Amino acid sequence: MLKKVFIWGIALFGMTAISSNVSASAASDVYSVATVAESLEGNYQGNLIRVYMNGEKNPVYGKVANTYRVTVTDNGDGTVNIHIDSFKIGSMPGSITVDAMDITVPASGGNFSQTCESAVKLKIGILPLTYDALVEGEITGNYLKFTVTVNTQYSGSLFEAIVTFEGTK
Repeated sequence: MLKKVFIWGIALFGMTAISSNVSASAASDVYSVATVAESLEGNYQGNLIRVYMNGEKNPVYGKVANTYRVTVTDNGDGTVNIHIDSFKIGSMPGSITVDAMDITVPASGGNFSQTCESAVKLKIGILPLTYDALVEGEITGNYLKFTVTVNTQYSGSLFEAIVTFEGTK
């Protein structure tokens, strides 16, 4: 009888130790994925290295290097949001804001390419217009480079706009 209780005790202890080890391993994996994804998050300073709006425009560096700030936010589900505050290009009558949401990015960073709904907001006067956009690029470590492409109609004419941002945090 004592021998049976002892064997059952060892068996239960063994099962508990194995499940604890698996749980610790799973927790470690979740932690490492979270810390890598969180490492992509932050503010990236850089420039618009390509601007195309019905023709190529000069890159927009502003008066100071690293003029533009892009904010990357981790959603905790394998996706990130990319945001650029309102900006103007040349003498355009309005401003543009980029809010690309729920972009799937590998946990360790890397290449991404996705069409985002209502990612580009064009504000002319009080009239805000939103456009879907293809957002594709690369995010690794402290480096971010991405291109936003909008193909749409504006005032009855086909319109293509492409902006490429490159920067670091």
